[in-house]
Amino acid sequence: MKKKTICALVTASLLIAALGGCTSADSSQSGGENGDEIKTAETAENTKTTSDVSVPTIRFAYNWTGTADPKNATYEKMIMDYVEEHKDSVNIVLETASGMDLQDKIKVDLAAGDLPDVFMYWGGESNLGSMVENGLLVDVDAYCAESKNIAREQWDESTFLNSTLDGKEFMFPVESFKWFCIYNQALFDEYGLKIPATYDELKECNEVFQANGITTIDVGSKGGDYGHILYNEVLYQLDGGIEDTRDLTIDREFAVQATSDAAMYITQMRDLGMYPDDTIANGGGENAALLYTQSKAAMMMCAPWLFASISADVLDTTVIAPFPEMPDAAVSPTEFNMGAISEGLCITTEAFQDPAKKSAVIDFVDFLLSDEIFSALGKTATMPAKNITLDASELDPWMAKAIEYTNDLPTYQPLWFLMPTTDTATTYSDGLDEMFAGAIDDKEFIRKVQEAFDNAE
Repeated sequence: MKKKTICALVTASLLIAALGGCTSADSSQSGGENGDEIKTAETAENTKTTSDVSVPTIRFAYNWTGTADPKNATYEKMIMDYVEEHKDSVNIVLETASGMDLQDKIKVDLAAGDLPDVFMYWGGESNLGSMVENGLLVDVDAYCAESKNIAREQWDESTFLNSTLDGKEFMFPVESFKWFCIYNQALFDEYGLKIPATYDELKECNEVFQANGITTIDVGSKGGDYGHILYNEVLYQLDGGIEDTRDLTIDREFAVQATSDAAMYITQMRDLGMYPDDTIANGGGENAALLYTQSKAAMMMCAPWLFASISADVLDTTVIAPFPEMPDAAVSPTEFNMGAISEGLCITTEAFQDPAKKSAVIDFVDFLLSDEIFSALGKTATMPAKNITLDASELDPWMAKAIEYTNDLPTYQPLWFLMPTTDTATTYSDGLDEMFAGAIDDKEFIRKVQEAFDNAE
């Protein structure tokens, strides 16, 4: 299966709309506002809301669960309210798995031939390819033809880039994201330093921070998160970093000059002691901003959902500024963003074509894709992927700052979304973990990933 990847992911119109006016509506469905306590299911466990066998059962798998993150709490409460309100007509089984554990769950379900009817997932051929090849997913146009509330025109075409395979789209975009660099201005001021604009200035700051027990860059890599973001931030500055990696699913040439040079800089920063001592423990998830929020790290790559992990006092002294420019940069870090669609919603063909549950599936998915859901998420430092407008006064202040900072620049997808197979994506992520941790050097990282590309089917 081949696909051509477009260079720039254009989401400017979406983000401009996010600062527009009041919320528009395409659906009258409601998630409710009751105050019942939310009951969450543990990974791979099911929560059933009714035992009436006369109504259809829909299995829904998602990872926005728990109360620690405002986005998760908001999303899950709205789902729980919907489940309660519709329990007499549909039995919705909720299957939750935190963070990237959802990917493992879906892989297991896929191997067992037991996919959930509806599930959140990630785009890219490495994630969706095998399901699409086996006809397991409903394409966007087929769903929209049956829905009275949802139309593909409610999304910018660019948001479908990483879910397009063989000319069709197989995932409704839910969350978009952009990454940017944040700095704890208070730490720089404390040690008489300026925010570094160049790599040489970054190294000078690092010497001072190291001497005072401060980690310069709060970045780790666990399953590639979020080390792959720093790797791409460096890569896309370099000559050929953008152009030479756009067609990885077609030409399978990972080992080019730009990827090699970017890996060299990553290992150089590692050897200079810029990263946390334990890059696995400080990789993705809840520990991604741990040192930064403790004022033990001076800077980090950030996405809107990470604001919830940073304490208010540290946010008060935080500034957004470009990552330092590398010595041989061909593209200034002030000239591009990095981002894509983080997660989207998939519907299985089996459930959609089942006469006994089709109507209930459409009603539920319409709710999950409603303006009501997206508007609520937009108030929780989440960048909605759908074209809606939000009241700027209701936006999280840091969300508004992130939108303003990233709004007018072209946005490029991280390489993780361009991997052609699951095996290449896994090797890439694992290789990043090893490289950040010091288990392998830059040359071995490039060799391992290229070998995975060579062996990809």
